[in-house]
Amino acid sequence: MPSQDKRDLFYPALALAISLTAFAGFAITYLGPLATRTYPDVSWAVHAHGIVYLGWCAFLPIQASLARRAFTVHRALGVGSLLLTTAMAFTGFLVIGVRVKAAVLGEGAQFWKAFGITIATGLVLFLGFYLAALLNRHRPDWHKRLMISAAATVIAAATWRLWVAAIGFQDWAMPAALMSTKVFIVAGMIHDFATRRKIHPAWWVGLGISAAAEAASLALAGTVLELPIARAIASFADVFGWMY
Repeated sequence: MPSQDKRDLFYPALALAISLTAFAGFAITYLGPLATRTYPDVSWAVHAHGIVYLGWCAFLPIQASLARRAFTVHRALGVGSLLLTTAMAFTGFLVIGVRVKAAVLGEGAQFWKAFGITIATGLVLFLGFYLAALLNRHRPDWHKRLMISAAATVIAAATWRLWVAAIGFQDWAMPAALMSTKVFIVAGMIHDFATRRKIHPAWWVGLGISAAAEAASLALAGTVLELPIARAIASFADVFGWMY
């Protein structure tokens, strides 16, 4: 059985892998074009969302490393994580709402009409797992596993970019991207089984809820429910669109 020190390295390593995946995906379509000054002119909200998103991902492995070695610092920095998450939620729903509204009105890319519900679902899942992790902060076994589930869910946008770079702009790139994020949760399950001889229920919560919600969001495409749900998402833009 691995030593305690080796087991302690697993979650920081897993968090780092998630973070690197996020940066790899956005290096293709965001960071790279920004560096070469070829990124198109967009709203401040797009840049704000990109900054706080990547900031949260960079913060993740740092927090995971501090959790057992400097818990007081980890807890203090948790406030910063909460602020980043709040900013991610607002800017994310603003960007999604504006793009989905444009698609519904026939003025924007139909990609957002087809997958806007799925993208919004991912953000809701992230917030749900993040909140659950916070509520379980006094139960470290649940807290760290739910936080990994939140992080794995929110990088679907990055894994989608990696799939598109590999296979092109195909409809099935989105389901493939969503499935790819489950690799990190499954890795946690395998680690649990190898070190504890059982899988912690938090992993089943993360895997089950995310897979079911994402599958349902994909299944809604083209159904009678697609338009009313898309309009509900677009309502965020109706209220805050003036800020875009």
